[in-house]
Amino acid sequence: MNSENKKFKMWSLFPFITRDVAVWVPEGVLSSEVLKIIKENAGNLVIRGPELFDEFKKDGQISYAFRLVFQSFERTLTDEEINVIMTKITNKIKDKNGWQVR
Repeated sequence: MNSENKKFKMWSLFPFITRDVAVWVPEGVLSSEVLKIIKENAGNLVIRGPELFDEFKKDGQISYAFRLVFQSFERTLTDEEINVIMTKITNKIKDKNGWQVR
């Protein structure tokens, strides 16, 4: 590995908050489609994810579960502000025909 490509990135001194979201979608919907909706609505406090950590099929549907990690470099985040972001994500998912948050 070329040492010129290595860059140090400072980590935050503030705690992180982890949230999971699981989505039922009709079979044939790709996890990347769900991932796109989550990314578009997660905001800039996501430091890691969304990462797909579970997937299973049942009765013509697929469940995808994603983990998001939120953190700020400037302050401690509150559950309330993360809940607002998660509500925005779940509402956008529910807007899709046949999709539901479980």
